[in-house]
Formats: sequence, structure tokens, C-alpha cells
Amino acid sequence: MSLWLLSVLGLPLLLGRSQCGCRAAHSAAGAVPLPRAFKDHLYFSLPPSCPTHPSLPQAAMAKVLHNEDRHRIKASPFVGLVVDETVDAMEHRSLAVFSTTVSPCSGQTSATFLGSFELLAGEAATVTGKVGEVLRAFGIPAMKLTWLSAHSASLGAERRSGAGTALSSLCPLLTEMHCLSHGSSLLPTHSSLSIEYLQKYETTVDAIYRLYSSPTGESSGLQELWSVLDLCEIDLGSPRAICWTSIFPAVEAIDSSWPTLVLLLENEAERSPVALGLCQELKKFHFVAFTKILLDVLPIFQKLSRFFQIEDFDLSILKPIVSATATTLQAQKGSSGQNLQEFLSAMTEHPRGEREGESRLYYKGVELANCSPGHLQHFEHLKDSYLESVRGSLLDRFPSGVLEAVSSFSAIFNPKCYPQTLEDIGTYGVSELNFLLQAYSQVVVSERAMSDFPLFKRIVFSLSQLSFRDLCVKLVYSSSEMHELFPDFAVLAAIALALPLGSVLAKKISRGRELLKRGRSRCTKDEGLSNLMKIAIDGPAIDEFDFALAIEYYESMRESGFIKTQVK
Repeated sequence: MSLWLLSVLGLPLLLGRSQCGCRAAHSAAGAVPLPRAFKDHLYFSLPPSCPTHPSLPQAAMAKVLHNEDRHRIKASPFVGLVVDETVDAMEHRSLAVFSTTVSPCSGQTSATFLGSFELLAGEAATVTGKVGEVLRAFGIPAMKLTWLSAHSASLGAERRSGAGTALSSLCPLLTEMHCLSHGSSLLPTHSSLSIEYLQKYETTVDAIYRLYSSPTGESSGLQELWSVLDLCEIDLGSPRAICWTSIFPAVEAIDSSWPTLVLLLENEAERSPVALGLCQELKKFHFVAFTKILLDVLPIFQKLSRFFQIEDFDLSILKPIVSATATTLQAQKGSSGQNLQEFLSAMTEHPRGEREGESRLYYKGVELANCSPGHLQHFEHLKDSYLESVRGSLLDRFPSGVLEAVSSFSAIFNPKCYPQTLEDIGTYGVSELNFLLQAYSQVVVSERAMSDFPLFKRIVFSLSQLSFRDLCVKLVYSSSEMHELFPDFAVLAAIALALPLGSVLAKKISRGRELLKRGRSRCTKDEGLSNLMKIAIDGPAIDEFDFALAIEYYESMRESGFIKTQVK
């Protein structure tokens, strides 16, 4: 049985004395583990007012785990932070904060959950300010923070307004970048794109999915629409807007079902004003053509996102794939993507009727509306604006300085990037090393590093079987010969290892979002939820947990609560 479940069911462990606790732990350890979904239900079904609600024992357990976090952070030469912002249906903003640390004893990295922090509405505090509070709470020196990996619309707005620059001035070694472990968020939401038609398109698609969300006799040909709701876990009952233009299966289903949708809406138009309005909108050239643009753009970002889910992600390809993606988007402004081209080629033109100056264009047997030269010209402007906005958003998430830093680390510490022969390594990596030495001049001795570089390269060349991470671990490990021989490269390797990456971190971020969503849907306050999340995300095996310390913390908290009650 996990520590998580003990925090919910094993209340005697902390409600009694340490001897009772040890018996409970021993008994629980031999029990059959329960499914995670059931464990979640056990916690969330208990109201906070319930006498057996586990908030106080959980607080004690979480405190033990956070103490370990502080020891880990103190030992780590450098620290990376991940800030994942979520906004619920009631517009409550929360920041889930994770840290990445490096152990000098082994060179191994750890990703841990530091807590969930609510940003109150109307509060003057910013995301930047909240991150500063986390740094102080966990004793993270400003010089240790080298990476801030963010999935936060608010932080982006703060940067643009200038409010987010305070953190960079406070932490001289800090590099801010998009959260690579949250690759699914690479596409900007429609709220961040100043394109009027995008909201209209979202509204139309949303209305279609709501109208045909459940099977009926007449809509039996729309199975693909229904399957999307299950596949993508879309909750139409949520009051929060769904960003349909970033969900590829949803757009794909609209495209493939388009002829069927038009026929169904035409049949219902006489008795339903909603169906009439939707039918008219679906027949417009803009709607069909914009759907094709999305079919061309979304797979590009899907492919980019998949790169970041690889456990041992090759940093050397980050700069090329971001550059290639930006180039592809730029090229589509001039020549259009494959789906849009095929749509334009498939349209057939019929002789004009009484409407002078407007062509009659048909697609899949349906006459399209709004096909005048003016409408077509307006669509070209829409296409260019959308592609430029998406491209600009991508480049904002991966500034050139960040890409240069990441590619420089890869050039120096990835043996597979080195030339194939010793004769070719003479000038290899000099410019990349200069970039890193300048960026981290406060923690390295540049002259010594440049002097050591030729020998360092020859040794790395002989270690071609190692990966980027393997070499960095060997350098950071305090008892290794390479750590002693190349102190400046050991420092740079530690910075590289603190970069928030990998599937372990990605899973923890995903788990955090899931718990926050479920907790917020059942609780009106955030009290205790962060502790629950800490235990669920980072809780170790039972035999690795310090129950004696947890009991000590629990007794102290209970006595403190009793004293406060008496004072009141």
C-alpha cells in the first residue's frame, strides 16, 4: 500500500502514538494496493469538516517530504524551476511549482513538486512575485536558480509589461524558456491571438459539438464527432471555454463530417433557428478554408510536441526543429499547406446566376457562400495573420538566446555531436564554449576552462558511447576523476542537468494537473490540497518514509491547533 493511501486511510498511524503507528504501517504494508482512481475517491469524498478528514496528518506527511526537498535543494549546485499555471472554470488561477535538482554525490537528477499556490483575484502579486516567495520558502539562493521553465499565460503577459524582468535581475544565471515537458501546450490559445475570426470559428465548432454531442436517429453518421469527446476527454458540461482550434482530432472530425453536417442542418433549418445559423456558417468559404489551414498547422505542432516527450531528448535538435517549424509556417503564408491547396483545387466553379460579381463555387456538392473577390482577399489576410501569430508565438516561447544556450550545452557535452576524427576536433566547439563561459562567467574561470578544453575534447571523443546525460553525470559526480580534472566543465554540466526535461517530470506535471482539477471540483478552498498533491506526486514507498518525524510534526500541529482554539 502506498504512502498516499496511508495518508487517507491509515489515520491511526498519526492519530496514535509512535508504537501504534508502527503497527499500522506494518499492517498496511502487507495489504493489497488499491487502484489510483479509487484512492482519489476516498479522499475527495471526505468533507473537510469531517472529524476523520486527513488534512492534519497529510500536512505532517507533506512537511516531512518538503524537508527532504530542502535538503536536496541545499545539496544541489544548481536548481531549475517549472511553473505550471492552471485556470479553472471559476477563473481561479493556481501555480503548480516543480523543482529539478542535481545530486553531487551521484550526479543523478530529481524532479519534485514544491506546492500549489493560488493567485487571488485582484491581488497585486504577480506570478513573478509568487515564484520569489517559493524561492524564499525553500531557501533557494538567487545564484542557484539557472532555469525557469514556464507554462503560464500570466507570466508571458508580465514579461511583455515589464513586471517579469524583476526575477531575471534577481537571479543573474537565470534562463527562462517554455516548459518542454508540457509539449502539448506549444500551440497558443485563441485568447493570445488577436484574430477576430478565430473566436467566431471556435463558437461555431463549439455549437456543433454541443448540438450533436449525443447520438440520435438522424445524426447516426456523426460517430467521429462523438468519439472525439471520449478520445480527448472533453467535458462539454464545464463552464470553461474549450479551445477547439488546438485539438487536432476535433478539427479533423469537423472536416470529415462536413458534408453530413450540412445536410443535417439543412433538414433542421426550417424548425430550428440555431440549425439555420450553423448551416449558413458552415457553408461559408471562410469556415471550410480555415478548417483546412488548421489541418495543415496542428500536425506540425503535434510532431514538435512528441520530440519533447522523449526521455533522453537530444538537445542538439531543439534549435533545428524550432527553426524548421518556423520556416514551414512562414512558407505556408506564400504557398499554402497541402490540405488548403487540395481544397482550392477541388472546388468547382459554376456560371454566375443573378448575383453579379460573385462566383458560384461548389465543394463536395455544396455551394459555398461568400466567395466574392473581396471575401477571398479578406481570407488571404486572415490566413497570413493567423500563420504569423502562431509563428510569432512559437518564437516567443523559444527566444534565440535560449536556443543558443541549449545548443551550446549540447555541442560541448554530447559526444555524439563531436567530429568523427581527432584531426577535426581542433577548433570544434570554441564559439559554443565562449557563449557558455560568458553567460555563466560568475561561476566559472574562463581562462582555465579554455586552457582545459583541448584535453577535455580528446577525452570526450574517446567516450563516444556515452549520451549527453551520461557525460554530465560523470562530470558532476564529486568522486569522479573528470570532476577533479575539469572543475569548470563540471559546473557547466551541473547547470545542464538542472534543465527541466524528461518523461518523469512530464508525468508529474500531468499528475499535478489531474489532482488540482479533481480537488478544485470538490473543494471550495485550496487548503490542504497542496499537501495531498505532494503526497500523491512524490510520496515514497512506505518503508522509505520517516514516520517517527511525521508523528512528531503531527503532535506539534495538533497541540498548536488546540492552543489556538483555547485562546479563541
